Formats: sequence, C-alpha cells, structure tokens
Amino acid sequence: MPEEAFYEEMLPREAEDNYPLEEDTGLAEPCMLSADISLEDQLSNIGVSFHDKLFELIDESHLDNKDVWKRANLDRKHFSKIQCDQNYHPKKKTVIALCIALKLDLEQSKDLLARADWAFSPSSKVDLIVQKAIIDKQYDIMQLNVTLFKYTNEILGV
Repeated sequence: MPEEAFYEEMLPREAEDNYPLEEDTGLAEPCMLSADISLEDQLSNIGVSFHDKLFELIDESHLDNKDVWKRANLDRKHFSKIQCDQNYHPKKKTVIALCIALKLDLEQSKDLLARADWAFSPSSKVDLIVQKAIIDKQYDIMQLNVTLFKYTNEILGV
C-alpha cells in the first residue's frame, strides 16, 4: 500500500478504534494508590523516572548516545541537557522523537511518555500519525516528519 494511502486510511478512524482496551503488559509499575496504604508508603514505591527509564532503554538498545540523538533529530546540546539534568522535563515531541529513535513499541512509547507526564491524545493528528508509524514499525524520523508536515505542518525533533 502506498505510504500516502496508508496514512490517509488511518486519520479518519474514530478515537475508540485507535484505543482498544489492552491487557496489562507490566511496563509501568502498578499503581499502589489505596486508602489502606499511607501516603509515605505510596511515595516510597514511586516508579522509575523518565530520565532513568530513558537511559535504561538506551542501554538495552545497545546504541551510543550520539546515535540516539541523531535518530531522534535532536541536537547534541539538547540531548546533553536531558542526559545531565535528571529533573529535566522534556516537551512531548522530544519524548516522541526519542521513542522513534529507540524503535519502541506502542506500549513502551506510552510508558516513556507517561514517565514524562505526557500521553497520546485521540484528538491529535500528530499523535495518531506517530502511533500508526510505531504500530507499523516505521521508525525513519525523516520520513515520519514528511508525513507529519503534510498533514499537520509540524515535525519531531529540532
């Protein structure tokens, strides 16, 4: 199927078609919020941060940091800031670009986004296009940016 037809087929779908209920994959830590557990106990079981998870995923991918920031279409200084500042809060598009660079699947991408306090939106063309690319394992960020620009006038990365 030609790429253009591929993305045109995906865009008009209703939100509920793109977001089926999924089984727990164990990617994120279970939510322990409960009236029976003290706030201190809940806070002591906090999950891994965005920063730590990102660099864990980079290690698992066996990629150099340089490969990651280039594949994500980020500049070296921006990636260095993410690397050096454990409390850095990246923009959503930066996290998405990193998901593409690391060739994460949809669940891993949702998990990394959540750790940065973001989520895919069923009402965002960018998010729908990115999710479709991830599902179809189309991880070329330049080609993805061509498609994103065509439909939204936006791109990922720099």
